Amino acid sequence: VDADLRAGVADQRAAAAEEMSVQAQEEARLAREQAEEIRRVAEAETNRLTAALGRIAETRRTALGLVMSLDEGYVKFDFDEAELQPESREVLSRIAGILFTADDFAITISGHTDVRGTEEYNQELSERRAQAVADYLIGAGLTADLFTVQGLGKSQLLDSGTSTEAHTKNRRVELGMVNARIILAH
Repeated sequence: VDADLRAGVADQRAAAAEEMSVQAQEEARLAREQAEEIRRVAEAETNRLTAALGRIAETRRTALGLVMSLDEGYVKFDFDEAELQPESREVLSRIAGILFTADDFAITISGHTDVRGTEEYNQELSERRAQAVADYLIGAGLTADLFTVQGLGKSQLLDSGTSTEAHTKNRRVELGMVNARIILAH
């Protein structure tokens, strides 16, 4: 009788464990489906933003998200200054309009300089220029907590030359956009 009782309890435990296993497998399947749906929606949003922002300026996809490069053809600053020139505001207003429609993106604004000047000076100038772009976008109505601002000085040159063209190419502000849904889904 004692052995039968123990066998019955063991059978109940085995049945409960099997039921929990089936339940866990179902929950895992649902979680995978939900994560896939999040990735699908995020991918569609990223494609939409790439196309919309690409009509304004060079926008490329990277492993981490989108990068929009705004060189002096788009965002203009006077020499040695961080105040946006009027023609830059028009471009940034168009970008702000697109970003208003973006869901779940975090944006890093990175300032870059050319090779002229000291490391310290260029670092500070690149930070001020990136902040000027962030301030404009925030002033246009975007939420401040969307943005991280960083100055990279002359640490990431696109052209190592010393010509006017090289300097122009290197003086830029880049917007790096990462979809927070994709990050949270992993």
